[in-house]
Amino acid sequence: MANNKTKGVVLFAFGRHTYYWAMYNIALTIKHHSPNVNIAAFVGSSQDASRYCGDLHTVVDSIHEIDKDDLYSNKAFDPGRLKVNIYKYLPFDYNLYLDVDAIALKPIDSLIEQLVTLDKPYASHTVGYHTIDKGRAIESMQWAWADDIWSKYELSDKAILPAINSSLQFIKRCNEAELLYKTAKYLYTQNPLPLKSLRMKWGGGQPDELYMNIALAMFEIDPKCSEIGNDGAELGHIHFAAKRGMPYAEVIERYYFQSYYGGVGFTARFYTNWIDSILKNLQRSKGRGHSYTIDRILQHKHADNK
Repeated sequence: MANNKTKGVVLFAFGRHTYYWAMYNIALTIKHHSPNVNIAAFVGSSQDASRYCGDLHTVVDSIHEIDKDDLYSNKAFDPGRLKVNIYKYLPFDYNLYLDVDAIALKPIDSLIEQLVTLDKPYASHTVGYHTIDKGRAIESMQWAWADDIWSKYELSDKAILPAINSSLQFIKRCNEAELLYKTAKYLYTQNPLPLKSLRMKWGGGQPDELYMNIALAMFEIDPKCSEIGNDGAELGHIHFAAKRGMPYAEVIERYYFQSYYGGVGFTARFYTNWIDSILKNLQRSKGRGHSYTIDRILQHKHADNK
């Protein structure tokens, strides 16, 4: 169906030096498993990329700069603003956007083909769904209260609010996806919920996921990108783990990526140690040392800002 279409991975790194390290790590693992997958890297500045991670160019296919206006709101650093502006940067017909705080565990070529086959303008890891009759506390999303969302944005009583985790998003360049992002951007920048009314802030500011969820509800788009499990959440392609549970072999069998989502202590050390072990062994096989360790990266994540 889309054999003549371009496909690839899109990564962003900006701000603190450790995000460039994280970008290097995930790109390294993707290229190790899937050398033919095209990776486009978008960076806060080429100068920062060279200073913080001089070997980044060895693991990505292209490096581009992010517009400074997309990184700041009222002169304050604002990563959420960039995430609702992602569409303008997408270089491929089919784009697998990944947060850089993860590594690839196996080849991802088949994953990209699966996502293309969904034939959706937009898909993302989906934690759950909420309707207003379930009450104001949204079990699958911590950012805001349901009654505040339904009231401010005039959602119908039948509206279904998805709750995405924007760590993995698959975006097709098309009119529907462009309008979806335009709407999420408008909500985020021009018509957000008051910060004081949020259940939880992201790094002290507005969460991009909240406004993408609302835009998805407005357009009646179901963003799920894999099967829904018995708990109502998507089984997903990326493994998140606050506690030790699944053994490594099972994680590799079931998932394409292992995340270290969130701030210090969010992901079980059982898995962060494993990530470091994978990276160390991979670098050793290339005759290099593993400098960009997960503990060092976790010390400087935006999620820990207050």
